[in-house]
Amino acid sequence: MKNYLGLVIAVEEYNDSKKISKVKFANNDAKQFRESLINLGCEKGNIELLDGARTTKTTIENKIRKLSRTAKRYDTIVLYYAGHGFFVDGINKISCVDTELDSLETSTISITSIISELEKSDSTRIIVFLDCCHSGIEFSEVERSLISDFSTDDLKYIYRDAEHLIVFASCKSDEKSQADMEHNHGVWSYYLIQALQGNAKDVYTENLLFSDQLQKYLKYQTAKRVKFITPEKKNQTPVKFGKETDEKFIVADLTKLFETRKIETRAKGLKFKEAVFSYSEEDYVRKLPGFKDGNKAPKKIDDYHESWIQKIAEELIREELDDVTELLRRILKLKLKDFQETIIESGYGQLSTVYFDYIIGVTQSRTSADEYVLTRSIENFKNSDTIGSDKFNKAFEKDFDTLTLRMDKDIDIEDLISHIEDIDNPEVIDVDYSISDLSKCTVEISGFEGSIHFEIDEIRIVVDKNTSPKTLVESFQNVYKELGSSGSLKLI
Repeated sequence: MKNYLGLVIAVEEYNDSKKISKVKFANNDAKQFRESLINLGCEKGNIELLDGARTTKTTIENKIRKLSRTAKRYDTIVLYYAGHGFFVDGINKISCVDTELDSLETSTISITSIISELEKSDSTRIIVFLDCCHSGIEFSEVERSLISDFSTDDLKYIYRDAEHLIVFASCKSDEKSQADMEHNHGVWSYYLIQALQGNAKDVYTENLLFSDQLQKYLKYQTAKRVKFITPEKKNQTPVKFGKETDEKFIVADLTKLFETRKIETRAKGLKFKEAVFSYSEEDYVRKLPGFKDGNKAPKKIDDYHESWIQKIAEELIREELDDVTELLRRILKLKLKDFQETIIESGYGQLSTVYFDYIIGVTQSRTSADEYVLTRSIENFKNSDTIGSDKFNKAFEKDFDTLTLRMDKDIDIEDLISHIEDIDNPEVIDVDYSISDLSKCTVEISGFEGSIHFEIDEIRIVVDKNTSPKTLVESFQNVYKELGSSGSLKLI
């Protein structure tokens, strides 16, 4: 759906607020509609959102004119509008943020002029979605109406011969478009968004959403919901008018969305024994608090010097565990009973709580004799819900760059390497390994700012900058989707 060009308009509040009421949930409808198109593969920059103070008459008209001139023959134009609708001197109009109730003729935009402008485009596929009311000068706070007789029937007549142009409207001319306080959407827009998000059962044909099936779904669900939420059992009947080639056309292609869901479903089957969040840093041995005057920095990398480094690091480990204890008491509100055990010995420190263990380790650098490596980690989670906790992530919001998953079953590294090499597209996914040690490999995926390291019994995700545990998990989920898209998922 990269050839879709769209303008999404929401007019929720008006400058003339004393006379023109707020349109409940218009902004939310528009944002969710746009996001749904982007998730289906539309280019983000091609689907413009116009809301708030920017929805003036001049701006809306200019944006529509630009959209019409930009679209090419094989582009699909999508226009969505949520706001008040008017019927002025026999002309159907939409409102703008600067619409004035006393000057409707000059401060609104006619539907006819909008569609006429779009028809000037080279595009032969135009889809318009209108969520606005058509009747009633008096209205409740959950009804999107203002002026009587927004004549859908007239529009149906005017555009009965318009080829490749379809308008979906939220209700008939003598009805009102209801808002749903439970869903925080207009009723009709809610079901439109549900259909675009792949949540409408039995309306898709080979992953495609056709116009006839969409209208059938919108008509049934909207009418049913409005009857349920209105004490008076009101009617709201969505309508569709225009002309379609072969009586219908494709509104949206949901193939990408459904494939992603299949991958996510398979990802839920991934089993691992343990998740570990960690970060390592190096510094000079002489900076350790236990390094005294007269001490000399090591010149050799061996067990003796590592033991000495671990000994003089004891004060550093103790101080850091004390700081973490205070952090957990302050942010996670842990009490004495929530701390189970503290261990400090031979370059190792462990602070155990009822939720997880915080571990610090100090070793001599494997490359520079006069440097040490300090590794911090959180592991042995007692409850996986802890990882998603806001307080937990606030406590460790910029502490880790690595997520290690220790697997239940071994990974066939050689098969994984061969599969990625068979894809033969290093710009999308690439693999690095040593022929002398095929027990591990490193995979890089386009768009992922980090690397993925595979060993026989673990997967290690490393990102380019320190972040929170929750963000690391989300990074892993994104990697998993990409691995699924490449077909590599089944190998692990």
